[in-house]
Amino acid sequence: MRRSVLWLSCLIGLVSVLFTTDGTVHAQDNVLPNPGFEEPYTNGVANNWSPWHQDSNEKKDCAAEVYYARPVWSPELATSDLIPEGARSQHVGNQWDTWRGGVFQTVNNLTAGQTYKFTVNMRGRISNDQWPAPSSGGSMSARVGIDPAGAGNWTSASVVWGGNISPRDVFQTATVEAVATGTSMTVFIDANFGGINNCQAHMDFWFDQGSLTVSGPPPTPTSPPPPTAPPPPPATATPLPTNTPTITPTPLPTNTPTVTPTPTPAGGTICINAFADTNGSGVRDAAQEGYMAGIRFTIARGSSVVAEGVSTGTASAVCASELEPGSYQVAQILPDTLEMTTAGNTLIDVAQGQEIGLEFGSRVRQAAQVAPTATPAAAAAAVDSAATNTDQATGAVGAGAVETAESGGFGTVEMVIVAVMVLAVLMLLGVVFLLMRQQK
Repeated sequence: MRRSVLWLSCLIGLVSVLFTTDGTVHAQDNVLPNPGFEEPYTNGVANNWSPWHQDSNEKKDCAAEVYYARPVWSPELATSDLIPEGARSQHVGNQWDTWRGGVFQTVNNLTAGQTYKFTVNMRGRISNDQWPAPSSGGSMSARVGIDPAGAGNWTSASVVWGGNISPRDVFQTATVEAVATGTSMTVFIDANFGGINNCQAHMDFWFDQGSLTVSGPPPTPTSPPPPTAPPPPPATATPLPTNTPTITPTPLPTNTPTVTPTPTPAGGTICINAFADTNGSGVRDAAQEGYMAGIRFTIARGSSVVAEGVSTGTASAVCASELEPGSYQVAQILPDTLEMTTAGNTLIDVAQGQEIGLEFGSRVRQAAQVAPTATPAAAAAAVDSAATNTDQATGAVGAGAVETAESGGFGTVEMVIVAVMVLAVLMLLGVVFLLMRQQK
């Protein structure tokens, strides 16, 4: 009996080791070449990886239209905060022109029908200030994708894209899963700074710690069920003995109070505020610019508004909590007297337990300068002024005829007196002329 139990225990242990070992190998096997974006680099791109980007073919007005320019690829060398693992991380960025792009590679020798998971650690920054100043305003998003056919084209309809994340000033992991249709797969990293009024001096992304692993075993064919055995014959009822033994009562265990776990806060939080951007820079100057009251905010998911509020003009932001994880469109709505100095809306990805803060800028609408229209009173005043200037000029000419080197000419008062005297003489002559005519 002991020998049988010993053999059974050994058999169970062997089967357990085999299954555990097989699962562990699949879970830890990263088949992605150069997952850490290490040296060497060619034209700014890490070995085994290739660049891609969306191009609008022309530069447009950032305040009015969305466009995409070619970014710059380079290895991150100096800042350890931007290299979570190894000696390098892949950097892609641009200045003043919005962009969308990243890197990709095609991985071979995979198993058709197998599910693979692709993950990358990413970090973004958008600011008008030099590093290490944090991001200020603007919007960003990032995601990863897999082409199960391994065609290597990011515009292909067969690419399976994961959800968007917004890793502002912190490394976050983006993930996607897909089933291989052949022995090759192409993996893509997609970073996006597109948006109206989103052009800033620094728009950068960093990629590191990539991974392509088996997510689950390939499907196995289902065997037909074994034939069903005929049901056993019904048991024959056996009469109970007449004398039934007495059951001795057993004391019940003492009730132990149950400890109720503290509930985890559900969903994420978005807090929004509005500032008075008097200089129109798109960034709040804490020393000179305060907050703007009366700005209405909306938070929408898809076509439905899930929350809204109005700014108070203080540092207290308007917050919406317990939002389900996912993407939300946040927008500001201004009265006619104001104009926007930042983007009017932005797309935000909210994770479980995450709190995100946003600030929108606006200022008093700059009115166009209109030339004043002359009123009748103003025109009359202008005519009187011209007449006065003419009289003064006439007096000045007459005075110049008697001017001496010592006197230096008549002043304004003298010219007025002379003009009055001339006018009085003319009026006197007119009166004399009229009297003479009456006598005749």
